[in-house]
Amino acid sequence: MARWRVAIGLMALLPLAAWADMSPTQGHRLAVMALGHDVKAYLRLDVAAHAGDAVAMNWLGAYWESAGDPLRARSDYLRAATSGNRTAALNLGYLYRFGRGVPENPAQAVVWYRRAAQLGSAHALAELGNAYYLGQGVRQDRTQAYRWYWLAARRSPQWRSVLGALAAEIGPSATARAKDAARAWLTAREVRP
Repeated sequence: MARWRVAIGLMALLPLAAWADMSPTQGHRLAVMALGHDVKAYLRLDVAAHAGDAVAMNWLGAYWESAGDPLRARSDYLRAATSGNRTAALNLGYLYRFGRGVPENPAQAVVWYRRAAQLGSAHALAELGNAYYLGQGVRQDRTQAYRWYWLAARRSPQWRSVLGALAAEIGPSATARAKDAARAWLTAREVRP
C-alpha cells in the first residue's frame, strides 16, 4: 500500500503532458513492466491514456487483456481505436473473432479489421484475406481473399507465398480483377482527407 502512495505522489509532481505521446515501443515496455507488478509503469500508462494518448490506451488494453480482464481491455482498445490507433482496432477484431470478453462475432471482427486496414495495418489486411478465404464474418470469396492478401503482401513479404497458391486456385482473370480492386482501394485511401 505504501508503494502505491509513493508512486502516486511522485507522479503528481510531473505534468500530464510529460506522460503523453509515447512511442509504441515505450508503451510495450511499460505494459510488460506493469504486468510484472511495476506500479509506476502501470500508472504511467494509465495517466497517459487518460491524457488522450492512443498508444497508451492500446497498451493499457493489452495489459488488461493479459491480466484476464477482456472487458476492461475492450474499453481501452475502443478508446484507442476511435482515436485512430490501428493496433487497437486490430485487437478489437481479435476480441470479437475469438469471443474474449464479448460474444464471438466474426462479422464484427471484420468491421474492426477493415478499420485497422484503413488505418494502415498490414496484419488487418491479412486478417481480411483470412476472413474471405474461410468465409468467417463475410461470404466466402476467394477473389476477395486474394485482394486483401495482395494488399498485405505489398506491406509484408510473408504473405507473398499465399498469393501464388491462391492465384493458381482462382485463375488469372479472377487474380487480375482482385488486383484491380486492390489498386482501387489504395487509390481511394490516398484521396481521402
